[in-house]
Amino acid sequence: MITVLILCAVSGVLIAFTYTLGMYLESAGRLDRPTGGGEGFTVVFVVPCLNEERVIGATLRRLIAASPPDGLIVVIDDGSDDGTADLVGGFADPRVRLLRRVPPDARRGKGEALNHAVRFLLDGGAVGCRAPDRVLVCLMDADGRLDPECLATVLPYFADPRVGAAQVGVRIANRAQSTLARLQDMEFVVYTHLFQRTRGRVGYAGLGGNGQFMRLSALLDLGDDPWSRSLTEDLDLGVRLVLAGWRTECVWHTTVRQQGLVSLRALVRQRSRWFQGHVQAWRLVPSVVGRASGRVAADLLNVLLSPLLIFIGSFMTMSLLASLVGATLSELAREQLFRPLPIVSWYVLTFAPAFLLGPLYARVSGDLRWAGGLVYGHLFILYNLVWLVAGWWGVGRMVIGRRSWLKTERLADREAGTAPAGTVPGST
Repeated sequence: MITVLILCAVSGVLIAFTYTLGMYLESAGRLDRPTGGGEGFTVVFVVPCLNEERVIGATLRRLIAASPPDGLIVVIDDGSDDGTADLVGGFADPRVRLLRRVPPDARRGKGEALNHAVRFLLDGGAVGCRAPDRVLVCLMDADGRLDPECLATVLPYFADPRVGAAQVGVRIANRAQSTLARLQDMEFVVYTHLFQRTRGRVGYAGLGGNGQFMRLSALLDLGDDPWSRSLTEDLDLGVRLVLAGWRTECVWHTTVRQQGLVSLRALVRQRSRWFQGHVQAWRLVPSVVGRASGRVAADLLNVLLSPLLIFIGSFMTMSLLASLVGATLSELAREQLFRPLPIVSWYVLTFAPAFLLGPLYARVSGDLRWAGGLVYGHLFILYNLVWLVAGWWGVGRMVIGRRSWLKTERLADREAGTAPAGTVPGST
């Protein structure tokens, strides 16, 4: 029985490595960037907030600096009980609008808050008579920091009327603070440069919330409430846009920076929410099977069904540990196990991806040498065991019927400070 489990584990590892290698080779190719054609768009930044006084001040100052004169910055305060609303209300710039949601409507999920912002844009006349296909909604987390050239880089993609959304790369701003934050940065870099770039070639890159640009007409194509109540509303939205016939692009050469978590418990808590949201998105599987085909369907199913891979991985890990314990207790097996060939085989099967992902991260990060990237490549393999714990935590939450939002706690931002003097004349 143990032999069968080990063979299954080896087969699974080889399949995963082959898939990753294929993505790696394809992503290494040259990608053409659109040039010009980004004029005539109105950009609306939308920032959902729940108790974000630690970071929202610095975020708004940067968005004001980046926003065009005819732009808009819509902050949705979703029932905060700290000083978030007061901080936002202290910004006198007329482009900053504060939408306050109070119970019982508040705190019903990020998707509901975002739908409220879309209704404000349409019903309140905030975008005037501008055509929905010329209005771009940029979703920002409260700790998001766009690159200065981000708008100039992203807007040309929307010159193609088939493009409904674009996702920029994500980096961790405090990656030098801890090894855990550094590994989260590596996770986002690998995801962007390995998988997102490849999927962007055929127009179905995933959407990740922060730094996510969407054409207003594409959102309206999904109905009056484009965002669902899913715990991963961004995943849900991206898949439905592709199924509706829109292209979703990856703009990998510009980024948004955000805070990384420095607590392992907080990281597991966050990833358990992501896991639970992926399971909620299984309702889209029949639509993918019925409306998509070929590689698009295969990769969308791979994304949606990734929780199953976590379960398989956890059982493989347990079977490997059981076999090691059994071998340790058996003198004959112990003699066979600790010979050079089994040790080398185990190392290759476990850490082979580190030799692809480590140098890739070193090249992209800009602050690591090749050897340092290789070290982090090995740590990254171990770091991914977090998903096994988070997956079972998410299962536990589903079993007991808990579907509430597990909000990520922010770190104090030294740039946050206070709002500029003056007030916005009223909020909605």
